[in-house]
Amino acid sequence: MTAAGEPRRLALEVRFDAEPIQGWLYDQKDRGRLNRPFSGWLGLMSAIDAARGADPSPPSEEGEAQ
Repeated sequence: MTAAGEPRRLALEVRFDAEPIQGWLYDQKDRGRLNRPFSGWLGLMSAIDAARGADPSPPSEEGEAQ
């Protein structure tokens, strides 16, 4: 979910004909923010976990103490 509590939409491309599976997990709105290739089922889980840590929107600097 985003900071606003909205779900984040990611795209997943998977090649099941490869051994192990291969693909990419990326942010549909901004590929520069998350564009993570993976290999294997554990790699897919790692890519999903990395997406959780990727900040979907930069923090606002308004109201921060300097």
